[in-house]
Amino acid sequence: MKLRHVVLFGFGKAHSSAAIAEVIRRFAELKALVPGIDDFEWGENSSPEGLDHGHSHVFLLTFANARARDAYLVHPDHAAFANWIQPFVSAVTVLDYWVESEAPVVSGDASSSSVP
Repeated sequence: MKLRHVVLFGFGKAHSSAAIAEVIRRFAELKALVPGIDDFEWGENSSPEGLDHGHSHVFLLTFANARARDAYLVHPDHAAFANWIQPFVSAVTVLDYWVESEAPVVSGDASSSSVP
């Protein structure tokens, strides 16, 4: 099972597109610098729902296991990046999850559930 590490950034209005591009470049560079990152991707919010809570960019890292993720978290290159980006980001959210491909099995009568 794969472990995904989701990072959401919001950038203050004062930051130029060149500064944001440099943040993205340096984040992407971590895949080559930190062992254990199996995949890296990123994108910019395009949702029309207005539920971004100040986040504009998403970064998704994939690890084979928790040990690889934990090594990434304390790796000196990750720590240096995390310190370097602080002046650029106005909002940060991080979530990790184990990839599941099937819905959980629910026991009992689904018709009596209060979930719509």
